[in-house]
Amino acid sequence: MKLSEPLLTELRKNTRLRLGLWIIAAIIISYIIILMNDYSTQLQQTYHDTLTRLNQLQSVANQTNWVVRKDQIHQQLGQLKTRLWQADTKGLAQATFQKWLNAEVTKANIENARLQVESTLDVPQNTQLWQVTAKLDAIFSPETVESLLAALTKNPQLVVTERLQIYYQRNPRFTLIITAYFQPLIAS
Repeated sequence: MKLSEPLLTELRKNTRLRLGLWIIAAIIISYIIILMNDYSTQLQQTYHDTLTRLNQLQSVANQTNWVVRKDQIHQQLGQLKTRLWQADTKGLAQATFQKWLNAEVTKANIENARLQVESTLDVPQNTQLWQVTAKLDAIFSPETVESLLAALTKNPQLVVTERLQIYYQRNPRFTLIITAYFQPLIAS
């Protein structure tokens, strides 16, 4: 008690000390109010986001056409599978794609063509697909490249054009990188 007596006496006598303590208390209380307001705003935003997400989930859960969607997806998957190339082995997949691409390059009359077909790879996260990528470097002629691209798009088997680069130099050239996807034939 002896320690608090001089402090109380000083508080009674010194107006500036009392005013300073009141200002410090007001600042601390204001800071606490601001923190509580920020926390309240954050909670309201979280609540609003959660409520929006809940409404979206309820909307999706209340839909009744899931069976129709499933059938549409299976139909599209079936159509896509019919467009996949087929081969017994990875080597045959590579050879088949190279033979087809060589024939298309010849039909398009592409000059000085250099075709490089990479080894067949397994498609990541899909054990029932193989990927064969080819790189074609040749002299650029708009007509022949257009003819080749038309053949790629009209082919019943799926061929993906990864990149087409045209180099305008004294002798214009182009580089075409394409990929084909093969489905292994299942032995009956």
